[in-house]
Amino acid sequence: QMLRKLMQYEFTATGRIFLPLYGALIVVAFIQRLFLNFNIGNMENLSLGILASSVPMLFLILLVAVFVTSFIMMIIRFYKNLLTSEGYLMFTLPVSVSKLIWSKLIVIVIWMILSVIVGVAACLILVMSISDLPDLFTVTNRLFVEIGANEFWGLFLELALLVLSSLVAGILSVYLSMAVGQLSDKHKLLCSVGAYIGLNIIVNNIILAVIVAVLNSPFGISMAHGLFAAFTEDQMAVAVLAGMIALNVVMGAVYFLLTRYILTKKLNLA
Repeated sequence: QMLRKLMQYEFTATGRIFLPLYGALIVVAFIQRLFLNFNIGNMENLSLGILASSVPMLFLILLVAVFVTSFIMMIIRFYKNLLTSEGYLMFTLPVSVSKLIWSKLIVIVIWMILSVIVGVAACLILVMSISDLPDLFTVTNRLFVEIGANEFWGLFLELALLVLSSLVAGILSVYLSMAVGQLSDKHKLLCSVGAYIGLNIIVNNIILAVIVAVLNSPFGISMAHGLFAAFTEDQMAVAVLAGMIALNVVMGAVYFLLTRYILTKKLNLA
């Protein structure tokens, strides 16, 4: 119940920014599509020529703005609400620290996914016409036939889970970095940036060291030979993707637990 209310508050606060951006991007995409259909850019009219040359630049600016806004809102909503003076109010609410983190995380993940969908839709409006739809369906059906419907959807689902788990783990790493940064009495944002860089260096080096150690060990070598002998290339690809998803889940869980611990036990709003 409280998590839903927190998410509603987040959607209300962030929707005022995202929804107008989405609407503007789609409208500009349709305008540019019309300009292309009617070849307005080549008409001997100075005003129309200037307008036709300005719309593509506006589309590009809005497209970049959608994704940049997603990244900025991820930082601002967490930092401003939980790590500044607003935190005094947020942490007095009858809700756990976990739910505060989850509300921020779920909402920004949804907005980021919507940003990708809207961005792709706007690009498709720009480059495709209604007459191109049959060709798109033909290519899709051919993929179903060549790959197989079950394999296609299985691969699609696994790739979607990989992207989602990577996104969640990445956001949680930013949250953890900001939580670590607020431990400092001065230059908290600068410390957060330093914590993010240091965290990624440490995590990447640990992962690389573990992979190298396992692959160079007798157990790792024998396991690799066994896997290559027992599985096909497609099955190996599925196994690798599953391993990457599991790694993202573990990393995300560690980031979440550390962030919750710092905000619960080491909060420094002064």
